[in-house]
Amino acid sequence: MQKKVDFSVKTVIIGDSGVGKTCVLTRFTRDFFDETSQPTLGVEFLAKIVETPQNRIELQLWDTAGQELFRSVTRGYYRGSVIAYLVFDITSHISFDNLEKWIADIKEVALPNVITVLIGNKSDLADSRQVTQAEIEAFAKDHKMDYFEVSAKTGDRVVEAITSCLSIIDERAASGVFAVPQTNESIIYDKDSNQKSSCC
Repeated sequence: MQKKVDFSVKTVIIGDSGVGKTCVLTRFTRDFFDETSQPTLGVEFLAKIVETPQNRIELQLWDTAGQELFRSVTRGYYRGSVIAYLVFDITSHISFDNLEKWIADIKEVALPNVITVLIGNKSDLADSRQVTQAEIEAFAKDHKMDYFEVSAKTGDRVVEAITSCLSIIDERAASGVFAVPQTNESIIYDKDSNQKSSCC
């Protein structure tokens, strides 16, 4: 019998509409690619349990709409996020240019020590690339983010991208940043405020 999770971690996946955020999460959680996937309206929720050498963790994956219409709604779901996955489409330079506004939203609403991961989706369409590797590397360096180029369609590097920062989560758990939940809620310990808060 498997043990229960040690704790849950709230994550959000953000970026422009049409970059493939939902497809990336569906590939990660179900190993499936939906050719008929439609843009997310508001916020959707997925979860997957992952195991590290130290912990059994429930990743709570909040999939947010990329349309400006829903921006004020989705921003509220960034609150309490431990990890933010910023996704753009390598065949759309506009989606790359708009990353700055998404980062600004995260810095304003999420936890001060939120982990950010940069994901360039649609690597299977490399022949139609609009964003150069040099641009991406410079952006990732400026914002101190790890970068992963993935394909939700083929599954290439999706798992690697989503689980890339779990070693940091283990380190924070060992240092007491995360409290062991007594309920099904995800509880985060914020050293700065010395308060416990539940992730929604």
